[in-house]
Order: sequence, then structure tokens, then C-alpha cells
Amino acid sequence: MLALSHSKPKPLVNRSTRTRFSPLAISNTLRLIWVFIVIAGELGSVYWTLAKCRWPLIDNIHWKAKLTHVLLIGDTQVQTLPPLTDFSFLLSFRRALSDLSLRKHWHIASHLNPDAVIFLGDMLANGKGARNLAEYEKQVGKFKRIFDTNAAMEVHYVPGNEDVGLGSIASSASDIRSYYAMNFGPLNAEFVIANHTFVGLDAPGLVDEDYQRHAKHATFEEWKVIPHGPVSFVEEVSGYGLSNVILLSHIPLSRSEMARCGPYRERGNIRRSAGPGYQSMLGKDTTLFLLNNLDPLVVFSGDNHDYCDYTHVVPGSSSENQAPKSVREVTVKSFASSPHIKRPGFQLLSLIDPIKASGSDTNSFADSLCLLPDQHNIHMTMYLPSLLVTFIILITLQYHTLRRKPLRKIDTRTVFTPSPRSSGRNTPIFNADSSQLSATWSPYSPTIFGSPRATLPSDIRTLPSPSASTMHLVASMPGSPTPTSPTSFLGPSLSSREHSGDDDDMMYPTQYVSRRDSYVFRHKDDDEWSHVRDEEECDVHHDGDEASQDLSLSPTQQSQFLPALSAAKHSAVSKHRPWSWSYTFVFKGRMRRISLSLPSWGALNNLLDFLGLGPDATITIQKRRRGVVALPMAGFSILWPAMIVWVIINGMMF
Repeated sequence: MLALSHSKPKPLVNRSTRTRFSPLAISNTLRLIWVFIVIAGELGSVYWTLAKCRWPLIDNIHWKAKLTHVLLIGDTQVQTLPPLTDFSFLLSFRRALSDLSLRKHWHIASHLNPDAVIFLGDMLANGKGARNLAEYEKQVGKFKRIFDTNAAMEVHYVPGNEDVGLGSIASSASDIRSYYAMNFGPLNAEFVIANHTFVGLDAPGLVDEDYQRHAKHATFEEWKVIPHGPVSFVEEVSGYGLSNVILLSHIPLSRSEMARCGPYRERGNIRRSAGPGYQSMLGKDTTLFLLNNLDPLVVFSGDNHDYCDYTHVVPGSSSENQAPKSVREVTVKSFASSPHIKRPGFQLLSLIDPIKASGSDTNSFADSLCLLPDQHNIHMTMYLPSLLVTFIILITLQYHTLRRKPLRKIDTRTVFTPSPRSSGRNTPIFNADSSQLSATWSPYSPTIFGSPRATLPSDIRTLPSPSASTMHLVASMPGSPTPTSPTSFLGPSLSSREHSGDDDDMMYPTQYVSRRDSYVFRHKDDDEWSHVRDEEECDVHHDGDEASQDLSLSPTQQSQFLPALSAAKHSAVSKHRPWSWSYTFVFKGRMRRISLSLPSWGALNNLLDFLGLGPDATITIQKRRRGVVALPMAGFSILWPAMIVWVIINGMMF
């Protein structure tokens, strides 16, 4: 005999190609790409900024001369939630992102190892709104937690309009100034670094005093200064005859609105404006008063958020043999992210002792701008396009998967999930092919909920009779099954099919009608009347004499007795639950009970089926699951490694 060959046909698609472009390989590739994108966006931008930021060098000095490095930071504006504010998830999320951005920026700046740090005002976003010292200290505490400095680093502060207020915006302006002095130091300060005298000016207080002077139409020579005020402080410092003065002011000095700010400014110029709580420039007379009395080498200011490099020409300083005197002013960029600018930044200042300089014409300082990463640009040019490309790839994979692997058709003959509250009235009776049914059971017989096709024994289908008399003809009519009979498991469809039209038959014996009606009973958990019993109710086994006693009961008595047996069995099952709690009480003369227990596996499966997430979902639910539900789940499965990397980078390193 010739042996038949059972060799499998060769696949039409190359196995290596199919494996190389499998969905699993593509998903793993996307995960690796996303991890790389997050590392590049969060860490790469930081170290790229550090690589480009270098302390400026001073020309014409000895290469061994030691330089002192000063870090100038403006407008940090640490934000805190105002008291008595309703919780808002979006607002809290924005505050968290703002704090994270400041921590990241400070991580970059502090790694440059400056010798001193000077904050040019607006350290707090709403310090002027504090109602008491506790609220102000809460904001200051958050600021100092973010900008954590070591003991070897010298730190100085200049007040801004958001720290102490400006004008009559609050009745407690004097209290706010005292809060500032208690937490940051004096409003007007003078300190020396590398033989350079830094004059920190209370610019908001100077504007307030300037308003009072203008109201009395007085010049600075005629004005009676406020004790311990900004004007008094400037006159006192100018009397010392100091040289190498560097002026620090939160509010920029006056200039023309058409004045250019240099190539590093992102847009526009500094325009003259004023309003409740702010002023964009100092007055012309005030600017001239400061330049003539302090004669600074350079001026550093803030408040405008954008960079500006402008040179002031002092009026009346020119002569026939001498050019007019000029003073350069640098408005430092905002350290915090702002909608007015794309990239925040800070200023690097290098100092050398003028005595150690090689010549009289040699500058004793040099400064440069350091730009911080543009987080908005990173989000819009890296994360968002990568996210769109990822979802396009996932949609394409989902489409090809649906075409290559058709949806599974649910076999209703083998899948059956009974309702947890039903006693069986919804139990389907399905029609199966005759080829699948057999009178002899085997392990390969299909699992169906239908009555067997084999001929039942005559003693079951026929009521027992003492003799084969004429009653044999009446008894040959199939009798109503007893509760212990196998035919009692037949569903309502078969029962209605067998007895259809029997009630209209005048020759049909009435005793069978009453016998059939006696099986109509109500299950203890059903919301509706049921004609069939659960398998739990019918699957009752007895031993010894109890079996004979139970079988001797009439059908009506047994139908009334089975619910009690079912209730006993349900209570026995409930005792084996892992956890349950119940509370019994009396309300309006009736005993009530509240019971709580862990859900069973069947209840969880039913919930999954209802949501379309179970294995036995219908084809329509499978389509929705593979389309609407599967796409976000697939996206999450791709992005979760990158999310963990993002949390590790931003939570542990900054």
C-alpha cells in the first residue's frame, strides 16, 4: 500500500520576514524609540545647555588670575495656591509643571558652580497678596526649597513689585515690606564681591517715593527724603565716594521706546507702561538721579522677562575734550517659563579685582547670556509629532490585524453564562445537528443544553400502574415529569413545543393540566415567575431512607420543597465566600439586613462581558474592543516604559 504523505504545505510568506515585521517586534521598537526620545528631551537638552554655557573671560588679564563668578537670576516667580481656593486638578497640574521647570533650570544653573547668586526681584509670584506673615513665609519656604543653595554660596536678593507690592494696591503694604525684610534681608542693600560694590535698590519703593515727589512738584534737590527710603539710601551711598559700582534694580531704567535691545531679544522693545502694581520703567529724572549719583560701571535689571542690552548716555557729561559718558544696562531674561518668551535664561558675570587688572583701560568684568531649554518647543517638535506617528502606526497595525485575523464567531451552543439572578427561565435550548448528537455519551460529545435524543426508559415516561388495564392507554400519554425526573431539566422552549395546543384539546385529561401547572413556582432570587429550576435546585442527592422519603412526595409538595433546599444550598455556598459582612436591624417593625461581600468570579466575568472585555463578547463588542478600546490600550502599552523613565528623571534628578 502506498503511504499518504502528510507533509505541510510551505507558507506563502517568508517566516523571517513575517517575524521581522511582526506586531510584537514593531511594538518593542516603538518602546525603545520612545525611551530614547524622553531621555533626549529631558536629559539631552539639559546637558546640551550646560555644554554651551561657559563663564565669560575678561580680556587683557593674566591667565592665572582668579575670576569670581556671579550668577544673576531674574523673575523666578515661584507660584503657590492662594488660600481658600477651591481645588482644581488643572491648576494643580500647571503648578506642578511650573515647579518642575524651575527645579530643572536651577539644576542647570547650580552645576556651573557660581561663587555668588543674585536674585533680581520677583522671587515670588504673589508675595504682595499675603495677608499675614504665615502666608508669606509659606511662599518663601517653597522658594528656598526649590532654590536650595549650599553654605559656601553667597546669596543676595533684590525686591520686586511681586515681592513687596507697588503703589497703593494693598492696605498692608508696610506689613509686606516687613515680611520681606524678615525673610530675604534689607530692602536696600550694599555688598562687595571681588572689590566691586553692588548696590541693590528697592525699585518699587523708589517708584512710590517718586509718585509722592511728583505730587508736590518737587525736584530731587527740593525733595525732603523719606527716612530709610530709596532716595535717602542712594544719597548715603554716593557720599562714600565708592568706585566700581554695579547697580541692581528690578525695574529697568528709562529709555526711548524705539531703543533697540540687541540681537538676543526675541521680539519688540521695552515700552513705557504703568498700571496697578507695576511700572515698566523708572522715570527720566529718577534715572538721571541714579546715574549721576552712583556712576555705575554696569546696570543689571529684570521685570521685563525678555533680554535687553541697552547703553545709556548720561546727559551733560560731555565736554570739549571728553566724550559723553555711557552706561550699559542689561535686562536679564526671566528664569521661569513665560508666555512672553520662548526660552528663559540667566546671566553669567565674571569679575576680577580691578587692582589685579593689567591696565587702567582693562574692564574688570565680563558677562554673557545663557539660554535654558525651550520646553514648549520640545513638547511641540519632539513629543507631539512622535505621538502622532506612533498612533498612525498603531492604527495601521490594528487595520492589518483585523484583515488578517477575522473576528471569532461565538458558538452559542457551547457558551452559556447564566444570569446571576435567574433560576433558569432564560436558559436557551439550542438546536444541534443530528450528527453532533448521539445516544451514547463519550468524552468528545458536544456540551449542549438540550435533552438527549435517546429513548427514555418506559418507567420514567409512563406513570407506574398496578396492572396493564385500560388505564394503560391514558398513561401512554407522556406524563408531567417529577422534580427528580431527568426530563425536569427541559427548558421552556421544549415544554412549550411539546404541549403546544394541549390546553385547547378537549380530550386532554385535566389531571395533566393541573399537574403541569403545579410546576409554576417562583424562585427566591427571581424578579419574574419561572417555569424551570436551576441545576442547583435539581441536583439534590440523598442517602438511604431520606431518598425514598423525598421521592414519595407528590410533585406539588416537591416543587414547594425544592426552593427551601435551594435556599439552604445557597446559604451553604455563601459560607465559603472569602469575605462577607452583614448587619441586621429592625425598621418599621420588619427585620432588615445589609450584606456586603466580595464579588464572585462569575459576577466579574459578567461585568467583563457587559463591557466587551470578556472572552465571550459578541462580534459587535469585539469590533468595538479592537477599535476604540484596543487603540488606547495599545498606546499605553507602548508609552508606559517612557512614562516610567520620565518619572525617574524628573522625580529623582531634579
